[in-house]
Amino acid sequence: PGYGPGGEQPYNVGDAFSWAWNKFTKNAVPLIVASFVYGLIIAVIYGIFFGLAYALAPAPVTTYSSTDTSFEYSTSTGFGAASYVMLGIGVFLMFIVGAVIQSAYTSRLLDIADGRPVAIGDFFKPRNVGQVLVAAIILGIAFYVGFFLCIIPGIIIGFLTMFTFFVLLERNVGAMDAIKASYEITKNNIGSAIIAWLLSSVITSIGILVCYVGVIVSAPVGALFLTYSYRKLAGGPIAPITQ
Repeated sequence: PGYGPGGEQPYNVGDAFSWAWNKFTKNAVPLIVASFVYGLIIAVIYGIFFGLAYALAPAPVTTYSSTDTSFEYSTSTGFGAASYVMLGIGVFLMFIVGAVIQSAYTSRLLDIADGRPVAIGDFFKPRNVGQVLVAAIILGIAFYVGFFLCIIPGIIIGFLTMFTFFVLLERNVGAMDAIKASYEITKNNIGSAIIAWLLSSVITSIGILVCYVGVIVSAPVGALFLTYSYRKLAGGPIAPITQ
């Protein structure tokens, strides 16, 4: 589809949340299972490589000092070169795995927006992973450069490119074209886009407050909220609640 907004699109927060919650309840099992499995995969990778980095760290150094009236000691330790290499490998692997997850999960969110039925297995069928990875690298570099430049530029970049993966996977375009399209959508709908960005983040974060367990519900709902927002602000079709 080549649709795209020529200007401000109609957008209602209440409709967005109602749609997201309705679609979550109708697809709760595949959404929850996929979110749990993907979260577990990331946690395992992180645990393995952080554990290896810690195991390769130099032995702790203990320093002693004494005076006529007291005796003190302190222990210090830190990662060595081998530890940082291991952490770098872990980060690189998680980046690749993250691109695969982004590809498969976002594709199924778009299926839901089209009114197509989804099953658990569908959430583990990535596509166009190469371009998703390229887009993730570009955005990752841009975000961290912006973040180190007083933080605010990084936040702005994250906001303007929030629809990148939706565009890339739906329209089957390259990474740069998807980033440009996301920028155009947010620019042409700046007020609604800010609301959508903030509320999707708030919805997802609510699950973290419930000992992280609630994320398996709040994350899918937040993702669906953003999916609805993308389709509405891009001027695209969205499956009705009754479908």
